[in-house]
Amino acid sequence: MMRKRIILFFAVFVLSSMHQDIFAETFDHSKFDQILKQYVDNKGLVDYNRIAKDPRFQEYMESLKQAKAEELSGNGQLAFWLNAYNAVTIDKVIKWRPKKSVRETLIPWVWTATKFFTTREHIVAGRRLSQDDIENEILRKRLKDPRIHFAIVCASSSCPPLARFAFTQENVQARMEEATRKYINSSRGTRIDYVENTLYLSKLFDWFAGDFTLKSGSVLEFIKPYLAKEALAVFERNPKIAYIHYDWALNAREPLR
Repeated sequence: MMRKRIILFFAVFVLSSMHQDIFAETFDHSKFDQILKQYVDNKGLVDYNRIAKDPRFQEYMESLKQAKAEELSGNGQLAFWLNAYNAVTIDKVIKWRPKKSVRETLIPWVWTATKFFTTREHIVAGRRLSQDDIENEILRKRLKDPRIHFAIVCASSSCPPLARFAFTQENVQARMEEATRKYINSSRGTRIDYVENTLYLSKLFDWFAGDFTLKSGSVLEFIKPYLAKEALAVFERNPKIAYIHYDWALNAREPLR
């Protein structure tokens, strides 16, 4: 009798979960997907000039404004906010037209770390938000998945390459896992100096160390499952940790016109 009750309870739980996924609201990211496939190359470089002229991009930006993100499933919300961050960043690059970096100011060779990411110029899901709002208040604080740091792109050379696809409710988990593995095993993510016994990490692991520690206990414990097997031997040598210089050069195929 007890076994039947357990089976019944499990069946109800599974059906309830399926019901939520099936009947949750969905959001159409297809136009953004088309834009990314057409105007982002295999290195993650972006043709901002052509995106600016493609009406599909502004149609997608308009669709973000009145989206009911809270009615999406968990994976649907994750995909929505990852895409929203990346789309807002692309739109800002198009409108701000930086020559070399999103950190430029009006004074040549003077840099700032704030305004491009903190100005609230876009309405997303009925709220006026900046990229920092999306990243820190929604993706990090509410959704709490450190893999987001390898899926959102800051339009710069040291951040993860912009993917040639939009995230969706169906693909977001697999795509984030793939992006995390690729970044960690790239020269942007980790470098090993065996002579100096030093493991160089992306500054992302310094700036957001708390996110990775909360998930896995430490930054290194987060990295280990993703790192290529041949590189894992470095941990046996108790390496020093240093950080790779972060290159803020714009991830554009050509200068903005």
